[in-house]
Amino acid sequence: MIKIKFFLTCVVSAFTLLACSDDSNSSGSENTPKTGARIKVFETSDIHGYIIDATGGKEETFQYRLAYLAKIFDDARASSEYDDVLLLDGGDIYQGAPVSNLTKGAVMRAAMDVMDYDAVSLGNHEFDWGVQEYATDKDGTLPAYEIGDFSGDPEIPVLAANLYYSDTHKRVGFTKDYVVVEKAGYRIALIGYIPDYTDDIMRKMVEPYEIKADLDAFSKRVREIKEAEKPDVTIVVAHERPTDVANGLSPKDVDFVTGGHRHDGIYGVADNGIPYIQCNYYAQGYATATIIIDSEGKVTVEDLMYTPITENTKSLYDTPENAGNFNKQVLKLSHAAWDAISDEMEEYLGYIDASFGKKDTVGGHTASGGNFITGMMLEYFREIKDEDVTAAFFNMKGVRADFKVPEGGKLNMTVGDIYAVAPFNNTWLLYDLTGEELAQQIVNGWKSSDMGDQVTGLTFEYRDIGTKDKPDIEVVSITLDDGTVVDIHGKKPIYRVIVSNYNATIENSVFIDKTPIYPEAGAPIDNQAIIELLRDRRDRGKEHIPVDRTPRGSEVTENMKEAA
Repeated sequence: MIKIKFFLTCVVSAFTLLACSDDSNSSGSENTPKTGARIKVFETSDIHGYIIDATGGKEETFQYRLAYLAKIFDDARASSEYDDVLLLDGGDIYQGAPVSNLTKGAVMRAAMDVMDYDAVSLGNHEFDWGVQEYATDKDGTLPAYEIGDFSGDPEIPVLAANLYYSDTHKRVGFTKDYVVVEKAGYRIALIGYIPDYTDDIMRKMVEPYEIKADLDAFSKRVREIKEAEKPDVTIVVAHERPTDVANGLSPKDVDFVTGGHRHDGIYGVADNGIPYIQCNYYAQGYATATIIIDSEGKVTVEDLMYTPITENTKSLYDTPENAGNFNKQVLKLSHAAWDAISDEMEEYLGYIDASFGKKDTVGGHTASGGNFITGMMLEYFREIKDEDVTAAFFNMKGVRADFKVPEGGKLNMTVGDIYAVAPFNNTWLLYDLTGEELAQQIVNGWKSSDMGDQVTGLTFEYRDIGTKDKPDIEVVSITLDDGTVVDIHGKKPIYRVIVSNYNATIENSVFIDKTPIYPEAGAPIDNQAIIELLRDRRDRGKEHIPVDRTPRGSEVTENMKEAA
């Protein structure tokens, strides 16, 4: 009888494993008693490597953001208020902060492992370094890591149900469509969705893949998963604005959507009744909701919220009085990551005496952060490369850090700060443009920041010929910084310009069919080139780094034209 019972148990176990093995890590049982539960959901997104914010290079003012968040998650798991906790991330985990960039994301994979995430989405910047090497592995989970005393191989699923190979049109094997996790005895299906990343990252990094972003097709896949798994709760984990995803799905199929990609902490209920949350970025806060399952299995989602943690930055400092604010293991990991790169990161390059940032607009689509990057591009080629360059173009979204200088004060800039403001390792390419093409480049940048809306080396006048809902401009005149007026309709002379390879490869760019003056393989890498330039300035006694607040574009009205 014992042998028979054992045999039957093995058979039942085998069938259970087979039923759960199709593209998921299912756990739990449909026979679990249904007594109701309160499950707390936490979501982070677009962390971009900010396990710590090391801006300025002074360790006493480092913000240990993930260690702080981890303690909040720990407290929820220990609380009797909830029956269980679900921890998710909406993608763009690695690329950004120096501690992540220079460890190729190892510190972030370690943090996700220590914090016990249930699943993560596949962000667009997960493709930047090679998606299959640093962001996910052949099993569709986070890759192994080793940093300091920390090493491991996480089993955290990486979700993207709509990612295919572009040549075979078959699903890739390195992401999971979904995973089923058990929380408080209930089975929760987490299904991954990503939008089309073609224009969001370097084109060559995403070209091997096809993203089928159609929400009708994705909705069909959701229904297939629900029919196969019969979960108690269904959540879509997306690296996309959650309202857009939720409104493309059916509330009959989906209970809840978590989002990312858009860098704003939002929450609410979509037009069709599906609730959603989305974190902001750089680990500056967290999004939450409470899933309530009653004894009949009815699911409601309540307490939707986004909570910032950077309103009191001093609470994020590693001081004795803040010891209770942090998860000790994540804090230790944070220090290990900094120790691994600190010698290089703390190098002093010079100082600024005015603030600059990506959202610090100074007029005409110009931001002080954009002026900083394009100014560095122009000076690098003129001073280091001895090139006669007219102008430099960059995109505002590529400026990834803000620097605040107290009134009348100054702020030292370090190597770490440059990696923070320009983290993507884009190359700078030289091209020759006609006056007509130069005017078109300005128009293109106005229409799409990705084409290069930030410019130094010239000013331009424009007329608004668009509408409130669809702005558009016509370039009226261009004047170079040396006073030269450009023939905006001419084919000659030729103007040499610098542009990021990201901007140059956007579809319909003026550069798309052009060959750069020098091969891209040997082109300067943005952060390394800026560091080289600032070292050269520093060594020549030019420690002051100017912050340019000049607007590059000015609007011409009809009255102004008549007066002229």
